[in-house]
Amino acid sequence: MKHFLCRCLLPLLIILAMVGTERLFAGTYSRESRHYEEHPGWDISGEAEAECDSFVVSIESPDGLMHCPETVGEVSFSATATYLSDEVDYDPDNFSYVWNIGEREYHGGEISHTFSDPGAYAIRLTVTDEETGCVATALEVLMVGTYPTFSGTTISTDTVCAGEMFTLYGIAHPTVWTGFPTVVQEDPPVFVAGGDVYESSLNFDVFSEGLEVLSADDFDRICVNIEHVDQSQLRFELESPGGIVIELKGYGGVTANFGEPVVWEDDVPGSGYQYCFSPSPQYGRMDETSPQYHEYSDNAGNYYFNAAHLPSGTYTPDESLNNLAGSSLNGTWTMRVEDGTEGETGHIFSWSLFFDEAFYPDSLIFTPEIVEHQWSQNGSPVEGNPAGVSVSEKGDHDFLLEVRDNFGCTYDTTVTVNVLPLPEAEIVSELEMPICEGDSTLLTVHPLNSDGHDWVYQWQVGGQDMPDRTYDTLMVKNPGTYTVMIEDTISGCMSFIDKTVSEQNCDLTIPNVFTPNADGINDEFEILNLEHYPNAQIVIYNRWGEKVFEHHDYYNNWWDGSNAPDGVYFYVLKYSRMGETRYSEGSVTIIR
Repeated sequence: MKHFLCRCLLPLLIILAMVGTERLFAGTYSRESRHYEEHPGWDISGEAEAECDSFVVSIESPDGLMHCPETVGEVSFSATATYLSDEVDYDPDNFSYVWNIGEREYHGGEISHTFSDPGAYAIRLTVTDEETGCVATALEVLMVGTYPTFSGTTISTDTVCAGEMFTLYGIAHPTVWTGFPTVVQEDPPVFVAGGDVYESSLNFDVFSEGLEVLSADDFDRICVNIEHVDQSQLRFELESPGGIVIELKGYGGVTANFGEPVVWEDDVPGSGYQYCFSPSPQYGRMDETSPQYHEYSDNAGNYYFNAAHLPSGTYTPDESLNNLAGSSLNGTWTMRVEDGTEGETGHIFSWSLFFDEAFYPDSLIFTPEIVEHQWSQNGSPVEGNPAGVSVSEKGDHDFLLEVRDNFGCTYDTTVTVNVLPLPEAEIVSELEMPICEGDSTLLTVHPLNSDGHDWVYQWQVGGQDMPDRTYDTLMVKNPGTYTVMIEDTISGCMSFIDKTVSEQNCDLTIPNVFTPNADGINDEFEILNLEHYPNAQIVIYNRWGEKVFEHHDYYNNWWDGSNAPDGVYFYVLKYSRMGETRYSEGSVTIIR
């Protein structure tokens, strides 16, 4: 059995009831006509009437008439009264001033009044010239702005790898102030589960008689504040006063959350997000919109990682708002939300309906306009909105969105992204670079910020994967730049580490003569490139086969021919590299 949950509102009694209240239901204002009131005992002649017609007053405020809710307080007002006609002889000391701000009455040419809550407040002034009996009135409207909501402000992903680009979306929704109900607020939130139908209504009687919907552009937005485990099992529909019903959202689409639901405890409401339908939407239809992913802790303390959800914002309705053409703006508008599938549950917090503000009578509505968005991090501005950003340092990083409205008020909110570290490593070569021609060297990955147990590897050369080279080592022979792609299988973050293998000619250059005469030139039997052959062994004989010099690690300890006369000597050099042993024999002549 379906359960019908109804929230019906009484018709509004607005305009006459508001005239005497402190807060004028207004967003625009008009000055009242000046008038002359008869006083008993006066004989009003035509000349006196003309004088009174020229009696005018005005209201000034050095503090201005548009204020921010966080800074508004005591506001000063001053009155100016005069006769426009130069023929009237008057004394300003005879003027009496009566101010009415809601139920408060003040006297004098200058007053102050304390305001606090958002809204529109009528400032009424009546000035009487006690000598002539002329009376003039003035009206101004002071507006205290409303707080915007940041429900659409989000990050493309709230967990990224270091250096990875992500996007900041700054969306501040101005809050409409109205002198009549535009929102059905559910307190406590209404539970919806399989088979339930939520139904409630808004009743309007503030529009001009006979005013009807002509097209979708006559709507500003229709919104539902809701959380639910699976948006695909919900259906939204709107019914107009004439009985026309359109489907705002049908069943189906991806399995994703609305808002931040409490998945495992049905009786605990989650956190609702605002989902709106508009003729100028931010997203397409809900069943065609790709989900976003985030992590959150629900109101019962459960933690969810990488949860799929539809972002809050404005969507394209499944059926066009044009289908509501011909519906009266005045009357009862009904919202229905049906949960058509057993299993997952959620809660509805409110729903609202706003038409184009041009339809509302003066003094019933105003909406601050958001005129500027600015992202920043640690006090440094981030350009753009949406803003593409990357962060190299691991850890949590806060980004501040500050907005300013046409009242001059600023508001802000913060989003946080968790930056995961990339695998840090170095590639170490078995041989020093450059290597000798024909050598092979073993490249080994040495982790720097991990033990590497959760890493996987893929070697590349020239930008191409090397088949089956998926270990932390690689034997290479040819010169070139070798790259290893390292992926941390826990975080999913990847790094690319390069190592350039170069080669050189390591052939030995053995002189056949040297001159040990202490002039610093060619004084020793120095063999070039022998440093590439560690532990080389050399034996030198004279012409009679007698050993005159021997060394088992011949490098930088060159034979200087000391105690050996000039003449020809014979050498035998044994040297090895990469497991290959070579011999070189020859003669060298000492000349002094």
